[in-house]
Amino acid sequence: MERGGSFVGSWLGLVRRRWRVGLLVFVLVAGGAAAVTLLSRPIYRAEARLRLGEPPPMGGVSPATGGLFALMRMGGDPFANDLELMSSRSVAEAVVLDAALAVQVDAPRGWHRDSLLSSLSATRETGRARFDVEWLADGRVRVRRTAPTDSLVGDVAPGDTLSFGGMSVAFRPWREGMPRRVRIRTLPFGEAVRRTRGKVAIARARREANVVDISFNHWDPGLTRAVVAAVVDRFVELRLAVHRRESGETVDSLRRVALSTERELAEAEEALEALQRRARLIAPDVQGEAFIERYSEVAAELEVTRVERAGIAELLENVATARDPMQAWAGLAAFPRFLENPTVGELLGRLAALQTQRADLAWRRAAESRALAVLDEQIESIDASLRALAEAYASALERAERELSARIAEMDAELLGMPRELIELARRQRQIRILSEILVLTEQRLRQEELRQALTFSNVQVIDPPALRYRPVWPRPKLGLAIAVLLGCAFAALGMVIGERADRGLRSARQVRDATGVPVVAVALAGPGGLTFAAEEALAVLAAARAAAGGSVTALTLAAADEAELAMEAARALSAALAAEEAARRGAELGAPPVRIAPVMDRFSGAVAAVAAGAPVMLVVRHGRTTRDAATRAAALLREAGGALAGAVMVCPRARDVGEVWS
Repeated sequence: MERGGSFVGSWLGLVRRRWRVGLLVFVLVAGGAAAVTLLSRPIYRAEARLRLGEPPPMGGVSPATGGLFALMRMGGDPFANDLELMSSRSVAEAVVLDAALAVQVDAPRGWHRDSLLSSLSATRETGRARFDVEWLADGRVRVRRTAPTDSLVGDVAPGDTLSFGGMSVAFRPWREGMPRRVRIRTLPFGEAVRRTRGKVAIARARREANVVDISFNHWDPGLTRAVVAAVVDRFVELRLAVHRRESGETVDSLRRVALSTERELAEAEEALEALQRRARLIAPDVQGEAFIERYSEVAAELEVTRVERAGIAELLENVATARDPMQAWAGLAAFPRFLENPTVGELLGRLAALQTQRADLAWRRAAESRALAVLDEQIESIDASLRALAEAYASALERAERELSARIAEMDAELLGMPRELIELARRQRQIRILSEILVLTEQRLRQEELRQALTFSNVQVIDPPALRYRPVWPRPKLGLAIAVLLGCAFAALGMVIGERADRGLRSARQVRDATGVPVVAVALAGPGGLTFAAEEALAVLAAARAAAGGSVTALTLAAADEAELAMEAARALSAALAAEEAARRGAELGAPPVRIAPVMDRFSGAVAAVAAGAPVMLVVRHGRTTRDAATRAAALLREAGGALAGAVMVCPRARDVGEVWS
């Protein structure tokens, strides 16, 4: 509480001391802010609100066909892209041309472009220039260029179009109350575009909604609304053109890819057909199984042929060495081919019968018997027939073995080349399959993009059409005056603090002690009748002098920090106060002061005498007027002269300043 009270008291003291400075600053700041608020030209705001619908997905009209790229949104956020389009330089340039923002009409308050001009348009060729327009008494309008050079543009009748400085203007006829002179300024087209991009405010209404707010501020209400309307129209046109161009380029690219893929697919199919004709591979799996089966059959047949040929060769060798033909040719029964042949069977049967007959006749007749000879001839004939059959069969087996061996060799060569042809066939089939899938996907995407191109892209919904606010956004008199008062108070407080900080005057006992090194022992009041000391203040000065002298004191010197007259007044007032106190103590009307009090005059030259007499010195400072530097310099000079500073006396011009001295 004490700190709060001290703080409040300090501020109250600051206000008491510096209220004039604060009042002056308050009047200047608040008056200036109020004048700006009340005299400034009204600023109007036009607003529009749009809902931006998302375009069809990149993969087609179905979001599911967008694939991984649609999921990853590689094309960016559509709403962010639309915001960038809206704030693009292309839109700004179109708006500058539509609203002729490179042209500024300076007219008195209340007169705007549409009230002075019936039509206005500008091109990209405008430069920095200034023109004066004057409605003459005969009704014509005179235009003069004043900057950068002075020249007469010409006179024109109201309603007729005059082209100059990169713009075309048609003026309205002069009417009562209308200014006779106005000024037209033009800016370079690029600078007008830069300013427009900085003034058109585009913001998303809410994070969850694809709604954007467009606003523009200007002192011309008609121009303000025209700018917002131009932003909406030009953005819709640019958005539609960008989407159509993007879709058209995609369709053209897809068509080129589809044609190229179709051509490659036809070439791959022709190459596959040629490979199949050359390798005679239609169904590799089925053909492979059949080939292996044929190979096994031929190999088995070759092995059987070789076995039979070896058997026939062995049989013929046995027949050549055998005595009994029947015993030699009995081995033919082991060969299925001979068993299946009825002729061989009949021959073997007849041979067996003849052998039996000969055996029966051999023991009854002599060896030279004609019957035995006939039987031997028949047996030899049958033996020769069987031998001829066996040899012919052996020759057939040999030829069959050679043919089968050659066939096996061919099949082995074909089997060795088959993997390479199968791999080539699989590669070509894979290439055809990939090209077919690419062609199908490309055709599907092409149809989707054609459908996407056929859809309308102008899916911008105007929620709130461009319109002016019901009142100007500036000035707001009540709010402006309140701000003016707040600014005035703030700057007034700041001015008082700065004035206080800049003031080097001594106002408190603490400041005097810091500057001189001695305390304030008494306070005197400077009233209309002169300087006066209260009795207790005079006794306090005397007590401080005695304490500095170490006992009784017979003389006291008063030295002023910056005014010699102040020391003289203080010496007279202190002498009168002490004399009155002494007289009151003795009961007399007038008494002599207990000590001799002398002021130091002429830049402290009397301090030497005071030091020589052993008199203590009391420094006199004026409240608020004696500076810290002056008090410090005076105390230093007195100490250099050898004087003993007993204390300081503060002279206050008002009684309420006494409290500040001891605060």
